[in-house]
Amino acid sequence: MANTANNDTGKPGKGKPGKGKPTPKPAQGGKAVAKRAAAKPASGKGQQKSRKQGRAAKPGEKRGIMKFLRDVRIELGKVTWPTRKDLMQSTLVVLVAVAIATLYCFGLDTVFAKTVDVILSVIK
Repeated sequence: MANTANNDTGKPGKGKPGKGKPTPKPAQGGKAVAKRAAAKPASGKGQQKSRKQGRAAKPGEKRGIMKFLRDVRIELGKVTWPTRKDLMQSTLVVLVAVAIATLYCFGLDTVFAKTVDVILSVIK
């Protein structure tokens, strides 16, 4: 499948995000003004506050959550779920690995406990 949004056909506005319209050229002598106008505005404390207030005041917040949950459901439908046999084999491997780690830790604990008992009996 080809992504048609990023086609670069050489036409103005194609392949760029936005409305696809070419930007108007500045008038003679207005190059510096156009550069400043096209530049990203500085972000100050006042602008940060207005952005936060704008986000909290959006009435479509609930729709955003519903859209998110719908997208999650769609993505979960794309997941390749394991078969019952694969799941049982993986579970068995995990249980065996946990049993081996438990026995290893139990063995080390026993050895260290005996070592500490011997050292404490020598000190007394």
